[in-house]
Amino acid sequence: MGMSVTKSQAELYQVRSGKGSCAWGDITLVCGKQSVSVMATSDYGSFDYYWSHCGGEPKDFLCGLDFQYTMKKLTNGKLYVANPDGYIKEIKENIINSRRCETLSRKEARTAWREMLEHQEEYPEGDLFYKGLVDHDLFEKVFGDYECLPSSTTECCHAVDFWKDIWTPFIESLRAELKESASNKSLEAK
Repeated sequence: MGMSVTKSQAELYQVRSGKGSCAWGDITLVCGKQSVSVMATSDYGSFDYYWSHCGGEPKDFLCGLDFQYTMKKLTNGKLYVANPDGYIKEIKENIINSRRCETLSRKEARTAWREMLEHQEEYPEGDLFYKGLVDHDLFEKVFGDYECLPSSTTECCHAVDFWKDIWTPFIESLRAELKESASNKSLEAK
């Protein structure tokens, strides 16, 4: 059995900044009775998701979403990215904890501190970063296991900026549209 193809109407919302900024975004909505497909292209990248059941009017649904939920969906679960600055803190904490537990001698702690942090400066993230830590003579004394390797993450700056500069004004516009639509329906009912 072949796939069926239907044609439907989409709504394009163009978000353009003023005041000296050149940020832009195009958000396309394809709304069903209780479903919505969101496709966004912007200065900050492309974001998309399909909600198959909103539990109500799709635009109302979108207006009620928070940052974490929305951006996890629109980034396909990739809202959080590696945070190499956080790795430094994690390495230091592991060395300090290993010293407190007397797993490391004072000399070993100094060596691990110097060499592991120098390695992190040279390879701030990725496979070479982890390989250098795992291959270090003091790996087991500092981390104990692979599960304790640095894993700090932070929100993707492109997603944060998209939310602030594009999504928030879009939602404000959507709320105004819904309010006007409700007002018009109220007038028609009279």
